[in-house]
Amino acid sequence: MIVYGSQYGTAKWYAEKLGEKLGEHVVSVESFHGAKESVVFVSGLYAGGFKGAKKFQKRMNDKTFALVSCGLADPKEEKTRREIERNARAAFKNWDGPLFCVRGAIDYKRLSVLHRVMMWMMKTMIVKKGLEAESEGFLATYGSRVSFCSEDQLDPIVAYRQKNERF
Repeated sequence: MIVYGSQYGTAKWYAEKLGEKLGEHVVSVESFHGAKESVVFVSGLYAGGFKGAKKFQKRMNDKTFALVSCGLADPKEEKTRREIERNARAAFKNWDGPLFCVRGAIDYKRLSVLHRVMMWMMKTMIVKKGLEAESEGFLATYGSRVSFCSEDQLDPIVAYRQKNERF
């Protein structure tokens, strides 16, 4: 079973594509009521928090699951990957399953007021303290519509899932 927590639709898109590739049922975290089989949780990562994490954990009853983090930052960057892992450990206290990371998308016009303000604050902070290498991408895409989505990013998850029926 594939469960997703999505704010703007990217994690949902990845969950649906993963469900198609694996032939598994896909459900939103709001409609999820627990599972007897193993689960893959695809969640958008927003300001260090995973969308639907609390609700998902309550319904999983400490069962093992695979986590797919969907965010804008490039998980191929070592610093980004460590940050995602740290956020995952903080959000999912007893979790010991595999972690996969996919790159998402952003459309500033669709952001909530709160998220726009948060992005503006981040931009202001980056500009004030000076440009760092990992901030270049953020500043280059600020205020625009960008997608890094690709079904190819799901290949490692599909391969792992096919080798390991239970996470």
